[in-house]
Amino acid sequence: MRIKAGEIIRARREEYNISLVDFARQVGISPGYLSQIENGKKTNPSLEVMMTIAQELDLDIDTLLGFDQETETPALRIPSLLRLVIAKDRNLKALEDREVQKKISSLLDRILQSKYLLEDNDLYGLFLEDLYVQAETTLKRYMSIEILKNMKRS
Repeated sequence: MRIKAGEIIRARREEYNISLVDFARQVGISPGYLSQIENGKKTNPSLEVMMTIAQELDLDIDTLLGFDQETETPALRIPSLLRLVIAKDRNLKALEDREVQKKISSLLDRILQSKYLLEDNDLYGLFLEDLYVQAETTLKRYMSIEILKNMKRS
C-alpha cells in the first residue's frame, strides 16, 4: 500500500500539534482546501502550495510526493532540473534583500578562498562537509526558536 501526500501532510501536521485551521492559515490556503488535500480529494494542488507545505512541515519534496528513494525507479523521481527550478525560485526570493546578497556573497568568497588555503582536495572536501553539517545544525536551532516563538504567540 502506498502512502499518499495528504496522509503524510496530516501525519506531520498532527506530529507538530498544529490544528488544520491554524496550518491552513500558516500556508495561506483555506481549511477546506487543506482538508481536501489531506483526504486525497484534491489531487492536483499547485506546486507552490505543495512547496509551502513541505517547507512549513520540514518535509523533503520526495517524501511529500511519496517517492521512496530505495524502491522507486529513477524515471519516477522528480527530475533534477525541476529541483533546480524550484530552488532557483526560492533563492531568488531570498536574494531580493540587498543585505542578504552581501552576506551570501561574503560567505561564498570565504568558502572559495578556502580552496586555496587548503590545497589538499580531500581536506577541502571535509571542510565543505563540515560547513554543511554546521549549517544544518544552525538551521534546526533557529527553526526550533521560531516554533517556540510562534507557540508563545498562540
